[in-house]
Amino acid sequence: MDKNINLSKYAKQSHKILLPIVRFFSFLYTRIFLGYRCKDKYKIKKGESVLVLSNHQTDEDPICIITAFDKPVYPVATDNIFSGKFLYKLFTYCSVIPKSKGKPDFRAVMRMIQYLNDGKSVLLFPEGNRYYAEFQYYITPDFPLLLKRTNATIVIFNMHGGSGVSPRFKNKKRHGPFYGNIQYVLSHDQYSHMKDEDILSVITENLRVFDSESGNKYKSSKRAEYIERMLFCCPKCGKFETIYSKGSHFYCNSCNMSAEFGEDLMIHGIDGINKLIDFWEYQKKAVREMAVVPGKVIFHDENVKLFDSKPFNEKTEICKGELSLTDSVLQCGNQSFDVNKITSASIVSGRNLVFQYNDNDYTLRGGKRFNPIKYIFAFHKLDTEMQRTGIDKYYDIWS
Repeated sequence: MDKNINLSKYAKQSHKILLPIVRFFSFLYTRIFLGYRCKDKYKIKKGESVLVLSNHQTDEDPICIITAFDKPVYPVATDNIFSGKFLYKLFTYCSVIPKSKGKPDFRAVMRMIQYLNDGKSVLLFPEGNRYYAEFQYYITPDFPLLLKRTNATIVIFNMHGGSGVSPRFKNKKRHGPFYGNIQYVLSHDQYSHMKDEDILSVITENLRVFDSESGNKYKSSKRAEYIERMLFCCPKCGKFETIYSKGSHFYCNSCNMSAEFGEDLMIHGIDGINKLIDFWEYQKKAVREMAVVPGKVIFHDENVKLFDSKPFNEKTEICKGELSLTDSVLQCGNQSFDVNKITSASIVSGRNLVFQYNDNDYTLRGGKRFNPIKYIFAFHKLDTEMQRTGIDKYYDIWS
């Protein structure tokens, strides 16, 4: 497959016919099946290019957001979703812009600039990840440089309620308010005269959404189930891989820790940990301070599949077996990887750990309660290439 394909050419061919149809069915799907409501509409003027910036709460965010605009808006998405001939052709024809996961991608940046300078509109999640613990905070300081290479209008869009109806660790969706709104509009004339740090401040502050502070309730009898996809360290006894969930509660099977994940999206029952972001920061600290014994297993999981997952190609299963990590080796079944040579790692759709090793892309897919976060945190603790470069700020335990 030709990864150098001119996607802007496809945008010109498809946007007049296909994308209005996609937008219409997106509206029906998000309204009927997701309960999503868009509170604002934006009419793109003739000749205007728009760069839509949004926080990222659910997998369905792109199809929710495009319904707010009367003309096509082309999303930027991880290149992992382009696996296989059918999806490659579909997303390419729809002019989705592929971006490498977990690392800078100059080619994707140039394509965005090309689209915008060609009068097209683009949707970007500048934080780069769908979040686990509400707002993610970090946006690269170089981001304003991209903006100033275009004449685009900046439209900052807020998704609300996604972390309530569809938290990233979820088993099933919950019931509660789920909506989107246009938070802020910044014209090129406005931001072209602003300092880079001021542009970044405006974007960051207007992307900030905490559903746990909304006062809204999200109802489900299984609110906490599969929360161990995110939580792996007990805040009471400090042991790893001991958390398990059932119904609206989660527990530690090593001590008597018991907590509830409430309808208000707050954690009840653990002193000093009230929100998922608190737990997130606690776990980063726990991994940062953990003692590493040479050759001793740090984390492990059963029944994990390893795939060769080159972007734009079908995933090929290599092996299946126990996954383990020591200070020097990541082992899955009969395949081993030198930890030192892992250059990037990220998570796709909750249970898929994607990592790059010797310029090859691999995916580890675990079971229903598989937690890939602990491995990425550990990669930032150990002597890996990604730890030395510090490229990935979201999973970086040192920030």
